[in-house]
Amino acid sequence: MWQEQFDYFWDGRRRLVIGSFDGAERGPSAAAHPALIVVSARDAGFDEEPTLVDAIDAARWRAGPAICDLPPEHRFVRLVAPDGGELTLHLGSERDQPPFGDYRLLMTLLPEGNSAEAAVFRLVSLSPRGDVERLAREQTAAAGARLVWAFGQRRAFEQAPSGALIARLSPARRVFPAYQSRLLLEARALETETAADTREAPFAIMQHWLRENGAPRAALRLRIPDSLEESATLLGRTSVALALNQRRRLRGWMQEQKQAGEPIVDLLTFDDIRQATGEPEEYPDAVEANDAFVVANLLNLLLDPDSPEADGVAVRRSGEKNGAGLGETIEIDFYGAALGDEVGLVSPAARAGDLGVAPIDPGGPAFARLFRIEADGLVPRRLADDDPLLDELMRRAATASARVSTGAAARAFAERAAGLKGRREKLVAGANDALARAGFPARFSAAGLWDVFEPLQQANFAALATEAPAPAREALQHAGGYAAYGTDPALAALIARGGPLVQNPRIGGEPRAAVSLAARYAAACGAEGMPPPGLDVPGQLAALRALSQEEDARILREARIGLSPDPDLRRAAALAARRLADVAGAQRAIAHFERSRDLESASALADYLAARRAGRWISATSAPALASLIARAGVEREEEQTRVAAGMSAAAASSPPAPESARQKPKGFFKRLFGG
Repeated sequence: MWQEQFDYFWDGRRRLVIGSFDGAERGPSAAAHPALIVVSARDAGFDEEPTLVDAIDAARWRAGPAICDLPPEHRFVRLVAPDGGELTLHLGSERDQPPFGDYRLLMTLLPEGNSAEAAVFRLVSLSPRGDVERLAREQTAAAGARLVWAFGQRRAFEQAPSGALIARLSPARRVFPAYQSRLLLEARALETETAADTREAPFAIMQHWLRENGAPRAALRLRIPDSLEESATLLGRTSVALALNQRRRLRGWMQEQKQAGEPIVDLLTFDDIRQATGEPEEYPDAVEANDAFVVANLLNLLLDPDSPEADGVAVRRSGEKNGAGLGETIEIDFYGAALGDEVGLVSPAARAGDLGVAPIDPGGPAFARLFRIEADGLVPRRLADDDPLLDELMRRAATASARVSTGAAARAFAERAAGLKGRREKLVAGANDALARAGFPARFSAAGLWDVFEPLQQANFAALATEAPAPAREALQHAGGYAAYGTDPALAALIARGGPLVQNPRIGGEPRAAVSLAARYAAACGAEGMPPPGLDVPGQLAALRALSQEEDARILREARIGLSPDPDLRRAAALAARRLADVAGAQRAIAHFERSRDLESASALADYLAARRAGRWISATSAPALASLIARAGVEREEEQTRVAAGMSAAAASSPPAPESARQKPKGFFKRLFGG
């Protein structure tokens, strides 16, 4: 059954992928793929807003998987084959999935031996009863250096009481690289035991802290959803921040005391402590610098924990994994922090969601997440946009990000990170070579954020552009190229096929309502509104085929005659359009009816021309009647001209010849008077 041989992936929002891939089960060959009609609706009964989403034929399958977009809030999709076979997709969350079913992992691999062949898409089926995340990670690790991209999705097939086959899909999630680059902070309980870095406080103001192995240590746990190499860009733009509020307030107090002429405190320095302890290499749990702020680049601290930047901060990689068994966990020990100080992360280049706090994020500017050290632990603080502390930390973080470590560890790390980037660049280069061979001027980019289906989309677009005839390829480029495909892949695929209306097409933005593919195609080809509203799905399909395949569609568009799904009425309208397309002929007919005082006919044609100039469409049922008026006017004008010509001939024939004397030259006045 074709229903179970295909794979169906949904991105959780609007995009749907239908195709077969090499892997656990080999699907039918492209030549054996059935043509499919894709219909979506708001409800399982397909009574609310049934909409034609796509019409997939053999030529479309040759370009690989079919990719289309669903209208907003449509979570039910029906696939119909010519033999009447059907499959209904129910799109929902993972919690809606039944316990049976499987997990489908689709990996994008570079071709073997760095050849110029297209990317390879390999499918792996995993049992959902096991640790799916761990099994998926094992599969991606086994793929080695050829792996560029991978995403997975849960699905389950079941049979409805009516006997219809149903596939339940959860949203596809990116597995490699990780689904998102996000740094998530958690506050650890204040440590009163000796910290893992074995530093102690040999000199402290409160002696009971010494007896309890030092002062409480403020520490944060940082969770990264993927590897350090995959997160290198965000880590390199992020800094660890420590604001020494006690020191700041003490300095303010000392300034006030000095201005008032009162005594001030002579602060101890590290040199004083080393002299008192007799240990010249002593490093107390404090910040050695005199500054009230410590801001150090996070990536530098990970690569070189003994960096001079790490004044009052210790960073360690933990063996603990995230909940899914993936990613990295980093411990950030602010051993130089004291009660009332603030600790956290700052990233001037962060976007919304890059930095977060668990379990409850306090919100505030996306560039920083800070905790205040209070008596009972670390408390997240919501910063205001105009907080002077934020401005100071941002300025220092920008400076720290510019100081990237260049040591051996940094170079090795950069090489590993570049390897991941290089795979993506090789994948894109292969797709760009295909576009270049097809003479398509646009190129893909390896930079920026990719959608979960990005490699599939690039391969599909390259195949469509390669298969398209030259005029259609130019039209596809004019429509916006890959950007237009990203907006509406099914519509872009139709344009790549060419057609009578495909001339300088334009693909607009994402539809905000349930708009059929026929209506979107008409709008892209300068015929928006040509298919009548309210068509059922068979009517939408008939309209789409007429628009994209019938030559009569061009003359109907020129005459501004709406499309009818009825083929007989459509042919009659096309015949009428050939007469109505002649604006001058319509104007002559109006003048004729006005002379004949047939004001009703003149008004009907005048209204048609006014609607046409305003860009409105007339119904296909009205077109034959209007065309008959023009034909009648022509017949009547010919008859009138015939009558006039006949009357003139008759008048000429009925006049008696003048007498001979009348034909002589008249005599002059005097001759007539006097004779002669």
